[in-house]
Amino acid sequence: MPGLEVDLGELDHPFMDELRRVAPASPAGQKRILSIDHPLVFRIRVSSERGATWLNDERNIVWLCAAHRREQDSDTDAYAHFAELHASGQLLPGADDDLRDRAEAAIRLQRGLTADLLELVDLALTDDGVEHHRDLGDWLPCRALVRHDGSIQEIWCALSVRGTDEAFIPAPVRDLLFAALEDHVAPALFEVRNDWPTGNVEWFEVVRLGLR
Repeated sequence: MPGLEVDLGELDHPFMDELRRVAPASPAGQKRILSIDHPLVFRIRVSSERGATWLNDERNIVWLCAAHRREQDSDTDAYAHFAELHASGQLLPGADDDLRDRAEAAIRLQRGLTADLLELVDLALTDDGVEHHRDLGDWLPCRALVRHDGSIQEIWCALSVRGTDEAFIPAPVRDLLFAALEDHVAPALFEVRNDWPTGNVEWFEVVRLGLR
């Protein structure tokens, strides 16, 4: 199993390509695997092989549960294999699979927030003295300002402690974003600030200033 640096949903594989194709409308357009009565499991096809998919309605996730070669009337046929896995409780995703999915989702979120933050800061770096605002990932309010004080470049960044949905944002999320910012603009010396050079700091903002 690949480490968490690999998003399983993005793997380059014919079955994953087919899964990504059918997933938006799944199970519409798919045929049931009749050897399994419950829950409803559907098939996908790649050449002479078959895959078994299951839709988790609660989380809106289409899982590729298994894949096997189609050998009609054989004990090792794909559908016989899927039925055997189901009978032994090994076909559907379990707790470890669910944990992996949640971990990948958290990593995707953090990567998306980081990309948005660095893009915002890059914009501020090219627009000296102009304050720029963005909801990172359409969720985390942020503002950035770059200005010069003599030969020193000041890089100001403020992140909200609550999202656009009013939910409080875990401190580690902000810490990782500030760490990514420091790496992005290195070498720079960063410090925690309770002020903002062009106005007030809101109670829900956490501010960092980088000097280089």
